[in-house]
Amino acid sequence: MIIGMARTETPLPREYPVRRVQESRNQPLARTRWPATLPAVAQLLDRGLELGHATVLVGENGSGKSTLVESVALAFGLSPEGGSTGARHSTRSTESELAEHLHLIRSPGSTRRGFFLRAETMHGFYTYLEENPRTFGPPDIDFHSLSHGESFLELVGDRFRGSGLWVLDEPESALS
Repeated sequence: MIIGMARTETPLPREYPVRRVQESRNQPLARTRWPATLPAVAQLLDRGLELGHATVLVGENGSGKSTLVESVALAFGLSPEGGSTGARHSTRSTESELAEHLHLIRSPGSTRRGFFLRAETMHGFYTYLEENPRTFGPPDIDFHSLSHGESFLELVGDRFRGSGLWVLDEPESALS
């Protein structure tokens, strides 16, 4: 899982859209309810999470990494099944309520650009892109004609340009 933009001792420059993720003071999540019972989520809710140029989450299966990453993406306004803030691809809503309980501390004047890429929904997202071609810029890439790793690298090279919040859930699966 990768969120964002390694933690540094100096403040992040303005161009980084999110500096910190924390629990919303106005909408706290009961610690006895899922997903607050997941270790990664409980830690975020209790301490918050400072984001850096690249923030990498590691942990055991079932510890809450994907739930946390998905919720940060949703709180930023990204599509839950992948894509940018403008993508509205959705097949079946299974997201946790965590995003509703998060507060993103944004950098003033920073971009609102971002992209969420998750390994488990890449195939469906590529079909969404195929059915909703660009109306400007370079021609779309035929991601389905590429291997899993090739399509991942092409998508990153094509869509992750400039400043933004780039959220990746299990990118290692495409790169293994």
